[in-house]
Amino acid sequence: MKIPWYKYLLSFFYLVTVKRLDTTLNPGLSLQMEAGRLLLNTSNANYSYGNMHTVFERVFEHIEIEKYPPSKLLILGLGAGSVIDILQRQYGFEPDITAVELDPAIIDCLPYWETLQLDKTKIICGDAFEVVRKISEKFDLIIIDLFIDLDVHSGIHDLIFLEQIKQLLNVEGTVLLNYIVDNPIQKAKFQEFQLTLMKLFNQLNVYKLQGINHVFALKAPL
Repeated sequence: MKIPWYKYLLSFFYLVTVKRLDTTLNPGLSLQMEAGRLLLNTSNANYSYGNMHTVFERVFEHIEIEKYPPSKLLILGLGAGSVIDILQRQYGFEPDITAVELDPAIIDCLPYWETLQLDKTKIICGDAFEVVRKISEKFDLIIIDLFIDLDVHSGIHDLIFLEQIKQLLNVEGTVLLNYIVDNPIQKAKFQEFQLTLMKLFNQLNVYKLQGINHVFALKAPL
């Protein structure tokens, strides 16, 4: 889908709204453009191609993903495909991808990102916590990026969900789980969650990025 040329030019002077989505699932959601770059934002948070893009760029550097190219990838919380864009354009990877996104309005916006190649991507519109129960294949890389605005989805703390994620991970695979810590309540939940993950995986690293993002890198399920 084409962006009007005048909005493209104006974006170099201020943040321009290309399209308001404002769905029932994501109030305040909009396609916006800044300095010629298309973003998916809520009123309070960036969902794709802004700060979140940078977070996963840095995480992939930390885990040295270029040494371990995933052949099968599961994304829970696709957004506008920022992670896929990084893997394709910066690393030249073309894994088989299963991607889950709850909001159909976000999926409908994917054609705005014209460079995104989705030929090898199976997109499922649905609840990630229900979808994982129905998947039987295993993955080299599982990315969990499930938020409601600036709060991580409470469902990721569920032990049944975490056990299901373990079952979907290949022996040498990696889980990347994005978590936000921006206040005392979130900090307490994060610390408790970290203890839970340590009981389920025997390799755990946490990368603090962009101030409030804490990304768990998990390997080798017990």
